[in-house]
Amino acid sequence: MRSNSVRGAVDFYSGLLLAVLAVAAIFLLRDLEIGTASDMGPGYFPVAISIVLLAVGVFLIGRGLVLDGPQVSGMNWRPILFVSLSLLAFALLVDRAGLPIAIVAQVAIATLGSSERSFLQSLLFGIALAAASSVIFVRLLGVPMRLFP
Repeated sequence: MRSNSVRGAVDFYSGLLLAVLAVAAIFLLRDLEIGTASDMGPGYFPVAISIVLLAVGVFLIGRGLVLDGPQVSGMNWRPILFVSLSLLAFALLVDRAGLPIAIVAQVAIATLGSSERSFLQSLLFGIALAAASSVIFVRLLGVPMRLFP
């Protein structure tokens, strides 16, 4: 048996991250009216999800302390970087260039973070996703979004 009290570091640190995010969300949502189950306020669902997230986090922390599990290894920052950049690109482009271009750009940039998918395959997926999103959100649901620059 290891002398370290954290036996499953991946579970422990994952749970810690979830718990911290949940507590932060609950804190940030504190001014929203929660209401009741029959008359839900704007904070009801976000707070409920945050409580579930907190429960999962506490469960994982406990599991990491009690059960043997994998230890934390080196972090691969490339996927995190490119997925984050893709979200930023979407946010910057959606109002200026339109929904389809923003989606294709997001998928293309996110693909740079993966070594498992070809760029052409991702580009085709991005085009299909952009077309489907444009039809569903703008045409069918009437969401007021720009389609083209």
